[in-house]
Amino acid sequence: MSPDSQHMLPSVSVLGFGAVTALGRDPQSLATRLGKPPAAPSVSPLRIPDELLADARAGRSLRRAGRYPRMAVLAAGDAWDAAGATHQEVATDRVGVIVATGLGPHERTFKFLDGILDFGDDSALPTDFSHSVHNAAAAYITETLGWRGRSCTVADFSAGFEQAVLLAQVWLAEGVCDRVVVGAVEELGDVLLHLLPRMLARASISAEVVPGEGAFFLTLGPSTLAGLVHLNATAKRDSVDLLVMDEPAWPSHGSQEESPPVHAHQAVTFSPYFGHMATSSAFQTLGGLLCLHTGHVLGKPVHSAHGVRLVETPNIASVDSVRVCKRSSLSESLSLLLTRPGN
Repeated sequence: MSPDSQHMLPSVSVLGFGAVTALGRDPQSLATRLGKPPAAPSVSPLRIPDELLADARAGRSLRRAGRYPRMAVLAAGDAWDAAGATHQEVATDRVGVIVATGLGPHERTFKFLDGILDFGDDSALPTDFSHSVHNAAAAYITETLGWRGRSCTVADFSAGFEQAVLLAQVWLAEGVCDRVVVGAVEELGDVLLHLLPRMLARASISAEVVPGEGAFFLTLGPSTLAGLVHLNATAKRDSVDLLVMDEPAWPSHGSQEESPPVHAHQAVTFSPYFGHMATSSAFQTLGGLLCLHTGHVLGKPVHSAHGVRLVETPNIASVDSVRVCKRSSLSESLSLLLTRPGN
């Protein structure tokens, strides 16, 4: 990355990651699945199997929780466990949590509204109300895992995960946290599935889009710590080994202007594997991270994409740098750069 911007934040080190996806939770199994062609296009939504959400970590603390906070807790816990010994000496009040989401726990929100309509203001369940707020997932994470540091939820239709990573970089650069667990969580609800055809029609997306759900979290620390890869949401770099993007992009309120050309050896998408959602870039980041981890190009090749000019170069033997770029968030500050340490 070039140090030509005085406003560039230092990179952070990815110490561990965890994911709850329709393909499973185990990173090795995910890498294997992503290395194969995606399943044939289907109109069936990619939902998380209930058995995947049954975990001893949840215990009694999640007995009232729905799918939204449960996915978040399991993914955040896996990300923390994957960091291993790097957090043994970290105090609980020095661990920050940032959750990104587009639609939040909308299934519980509509359940609460149904309670008001059916039984009146005085008889709607207060548990439904407390679980309908966007910060419910972050609250469950901090309570279940025992962290007492800063906590924040970023709600955005187009670049929530990128903004969450940017905020994590700020917290680590300012020294207010020693570790930040940052991630995204989305759920599929009946209302969303009902509205999806209208959303796609308004966004003029004719290609088949399969909705998905899941959670993906990273344990981040200062770049001085040895980790899996370095991550930066502010780095300026127009040439990378691999470009990762949504294709087609999930409908959003972001800019649809054409981006500057991106020089990349190859371009891929992981949307057919994980499904489309408001924070799809988190799962594109998961795919890019697994590409760096394995050293191989995974995912479905992308040869052209509306709004993005790809300048491809000959294929490469290994993957050392990845840029995650959303078509609706094309500025350099709203894309993510993942690199091997030293690159």
